[in-house]
Amino acid sequence: MLLSLAATAATAQDGQDTGFFHKQGIEGVTWEDLQASMPEYFGTGTSGGLGVADIPDIYGPGAVLNVGDIYMKVTNFSWFGNPYTNLSSDPAGQWPGASGVEYLNGAYFAVGAVNPYATDPNAIRRVSWFTEWRPPTLDPVDKMYRTYDGALNGARFVNDDSDFDPGTGAARFDEDFLDGRDNDLDGMVDEDFAAQGQQAIACVIRDDTEQAINATAREKHVPLGLETQQLAWAYSIPGYTDFNVVQYRIFNRSGHMLDSVYVGGLVDMDCGPVTKSAYWQDDLDMCRLPSGSFRYATLPTDKRLQDTTMRAASVPPEVPGDSSLCTSYEVRVHGFSLADDDGDDGQTPGIPTFLLVNHSVDPLGETGPPRVGFNAFRAFTTNTPYASGGNPTTDAQRYEFMSGQAGTNIGEDGFINQEQVMEKSDLAAWWSCGPWMDMADGASIEVTVAFAMAEGSRVEAAGYGADYLLYTAGTISGAELLSRYKSVENAFTIQVAYEGIYEENTSWSAFDLPNGHGRETQLRPGIGEGQVAATDCHDQTERQASYNIPDWFDFDCDYCTGAYDSRKRLGMLHRTWNADAPPPNPALNVSADYNYSDREERIVAPGDNQVLLAWDNLSQVTPDPKSGWLDLRGFRVWKAANWQRPVGSAGPSEDDWALLGEFRYFHYYTIGSNPTVIARNYTKTSETDSVCPKVFVPSYIYPVGSAHCPDGCRDTATVDICLQDGDLWNRQTGEIIHPTTMECVRDEFGGCEQNTACILGRSPCSSPANQETFVRYPVGRYRYLDREVKNGFVYFYSVTAFDSTGVGRSKIELSGRRAGTEADGVVPQGSPGTGKQVWVVPNPYRGYENIADRPSSWDLTPNASDPTGTHIDFMGLPRGQWTIKIFTVSGDLVQTIRSVDAVNESLRPEITASSGTTVPGYNRQQDNENDGQASWNLISRNGQDIVSGIYLFTVESSAGTQRGKFVVIR
Repeated sequence: MLLSLAATAATAQDGQDTGFFHKQGIEGVTWEDLQASMPEYFGTGTSGGLGVADIPDIYGPGAVLNVGDIYMKVTNFSWFGNPYTNLSSDPAGQWPGASGVEYLNGAYFAVGAVNPYATDPNAIRRVSWFTEWRPPTLDPVDKMYRTYDGALNGARFVNDDSDFDPGTGAARFDEDFLDGRDNDLDGMVDEDFAAQGQQAIACVIRDDTEQAINATAREKHVPLGLETQQLAWAYSIPGYTDFNVVQYRIFNRSGHMLDSVYVGGLVDMDCGPVTKSAYWQDDLDMCRLPSGSFRYATLPTDKRLQDTTMRAASVPPEVPGDSSLCTSYEVRVHGFSLADDDGDDGQTPGIPTFLLVNHSVDPLGETGPPRVGFNAFRAFTTNTPYASGGNPTTDAQRYEFMSGQAGTNIGEDGFINQEQVMEKSDLAAWWSCGPWMDMADGASIEVTVAFAMAEGSRVEAAGYGADYLLYTAGTISGAELLSRYKSVENAFTIQVAYEGIYEENTSWSAFDLPNGHGRETQLRPGIGEGQVAATDCHDQTERQASYNIPDWFDFDCDYCTGAYDSRKRLGMLHRTWNADAPPPNPALNVSADYNYSDREERIVAPGDNQVLLAWDNLSQVTPDPKSGWLDLRGFRVWKAANWQRPVGSAGPSEDDWALLGEFRYFHYYTIGSNPTVIARNYTKTSETDSVCPKVFVPSYIYPVGSAHCPDGCRDTATVDICLQDGDLWNRQTGEIIHPTTMECVRDEFGGCEQNTACILGRSPCSSPANQETFVRYPVGRYRYLDREVKNGFVYFYSVTAFDSTGVGRSKIELSGRRAGTEADGVVPQGSPGTGKQVWVVPNPYRGYENIADRPSSWDLTPNASDPTGTHIDFMGLPRGQWTIKIFTVSGDLVQTIRSVDAVNESLRPEITASSGTTVPGYNRQQDNENDGQASWNLISRNGQDIVSGIYLFTVESSAGTQRGKFVVIR
């Protein structure tokens, strides 16, 4: 019934997209086909299937990247986006923020390969894609994991667990992917992974699960035996908020070699507001935007310069002694875009772009592509047959396309050269990269893509091709070209961000980094393979490499790849995605994965006309991933009210948030040769008396009864501000939040979890004198009470952390992004009644089709998880368990509501508690002992909207039976 209701509600909304496979069926796959192919996820009942919003992210709705300006759903079924809006209200690719304007339907991942050991001709060339990729098992451990740059055990290019390769002695880093399993077989789980961005979502998918092999499908699935580690992330820092990145690391787990491996997929971008009927039907192809080759000046801080300070006098001999080896380098952008025909009267101001950012390469072109780029591409209207350049619908067609046998649409320069699809329609595209030859069992390749957004229109974008030719001819500058086309500028920024910098890192062994200028490729034969001899672009004679003594070579003849300091005899580390990072936002007690009724140790947020916010000190104990400094400077507390769930909205938009307060973190050191922590900002004259500094506070509220303002008032004032180390204080109001004394977070040995890192501004971080240690505390370390709320209404809160980055004139503050999804909403609840005084609000209830006309201002726009969007509430309910029964005046039972019933089960998945047990993640009608309020969505026990009339109710509890009545007018 729930599935039926959701589908009906989604379809009924004017113009709401009901899913990729409902738009003319590009694969011919109907909704019924999908259900039949995945019975383990689309079963019925508590044990046979999952809730509406659990699909296709089977272990929880809300796997949405939302710290940047693109709100994008990520799944563990090989695609990102949300093609099933009839099942989940999560955004596919909305911009900016939760705007209700979509630019993405779904991007689907595919891998094709030749199995040279297959005896069945039909099994030789196969492609794994769409639902053929699934979580490895149905075990809850194979879920999606959240992380962020700077997370404990998640530092990139760092040996978090201090282990070494037993064969070579080299440090092992980032070897244990974040998936809840012991991948490196050292007895520890997720102890050394690589986190990215200010929000990241990790999962593992395979193409050889029992469920995928046995699934009902139009073509029998033949697995290749592949496993993919998928990591998707987003940034919240300025300049990086308009793109999300997805990285795939594909492993051959087949037990034998695979040949001619290609990676690619289908991309279906749609432009338009979801309130517009069939908004995807008026899109125009921009397949050559923003591809191009650009030069980028090497930054002075980038060691790939390899100037005279890094070069011995005779190395390299062919380079003038007063020059650098890499003053600039080529930045190649590979991508394709789409644009709305008319911009929907200003509602659709952006251009979406899909980018191939990086993939594994072989500079010699023997085992893989010599450089990053597409191997094949085709854009088409969704009704175009494959033979006419349309969508491939069988593995044979997919592999033919991906391998380029059906034409590549790629020019000699490596960029897309397909002619623009001139028809205004629903458009999609297939792409591929590769091939990788002779991929051994256990070997892996890596492919990184991005979904990006920028301001622009199809009229503006149409001139890019001509202007790019002017740029290549030297008629206009690169800066001028980028300023004209924001999509190109954003894509260029993404590629430069990936290229990152080369930096000195003395903690790495010589075996791990280049041992000569420009040497980008390491040769290390396998154990027992003996030695290999090779020459590179600068060798006069062959050099030998073996397993125990590998060597590095310059095969691409480019000094910009592979940087080395021959004076120090030290190779440089290539730090990709070299982005700044604010402290991670703290864990908050109103978040969906914390605020659920069955969490016994939780700090309850909703109260009677109040919300108590509580957060942890994660931001305090997490060092900056670049500098290593503990640079937290404070928190900002945000609130979103009056949200009525606009069509397509997954949560509050940027305009919905209001700042409740900025709280600065009091933690400083004395100045001098032996600095110590400043314990307080005041002079303590005795145990009972202190002299505190007087501070001007613009919005100070004088206490009731004070001489200045006997009745209490808000006014400017100069007041005593008494701060202790660790306090948070608001400069506008003078409010001080003291850290709460509480039990620490325990580590695996039972002690307090703690982190040691560098004191802000101190260097080098390796010196113990420049380090400080903080103990990790759970949610509740800091608390803030908001009384400006009303019972029964939905509110959202976000606590963001900010830091100090840089020194001197370059010093700036970086802050986390405020964000929230519908599942994170919190509803204040009235207190229990003390007598027979249960009543209904609103009474009478007046329902109007137009939500703006309803007097019940807490009503929300209906969506897939809440088909009515409305509720009435019973107030003054007694403590303890109770049961409400609702009747018509003729005595027919309409609905029964119990105190233990779920409230938001369609939004909340199951949760793995700290004890390791799985518990419901929803809130119950009686959420806690102080909750005296219950809601009803006006749906009868038969699943129908109730009609106008007078309704009677009883409340049965240990205190007896109470009776009442209410009126519904429709």
